[in-house]
Amino acid sequence: NVEVDGTTLSEKAVISSIHDIFRNSNSRIIVATFSSNVHRIQQVVEAAVLFKRKILVLGRSMEKNIQLSRQLGYIKCPDNYFISPEMANTLRPDEILIFCTGTQGEPMAALSRIASGTHKQIKLIPDDTIIYSSKPIPGNEQFINRNINKLVHAGAHIIKNSLLTDTHTTGHASQEEI
Repeated sequence: NVEVDGTTLSEKAVISSIHDIFRNSNSRIIVATFSSNVHRIQQVVEAAVLFKRKILVLGRSMEKNIQLSRQLGYIKCPDNYFISPEMANTLRPDEILIFCTGTQGEPMAALSRIASGTHKQIKLIPDDTIIYSSKPIPGNEQFINRNINKLVHAGAHIIKNSLLTDTHTTGHASQEEI
């Protein structure tokens, strides 16, 4: 971000947007973010607890990072908030948050398999709200857009980082911070 004027958006702005989405959604919320962004995951976990949504984790790296982060105390949440796919099928859509991998359109990632209807445990429900809490890595736009098209055609609502919704901030400093 050496060529980006000003300062980087605060994580507080991101969580404010996430809270607005949770507050206004009556459907399942699926959050796709980088599994290494433990701070963002903790913020969304806190939102899930605040808005009384159980948490389903999909994707090998997401499962591994959340499990390890919980063991190390970086992600704090009562155990009973984390659920299995079978348990998710017994809850109302407005009681569920799904964390998944696949922000960059990786074909074997959980979100890509959900988009294509090939995920073994979860099927997309029309009106699901998909939050992309990430920024496209240059070169991945085509894969990301392909997934978004599949999700929209299946009836999902897509929320990406934009001028209207701050769902992601970079971890890289802008000019003024450098």
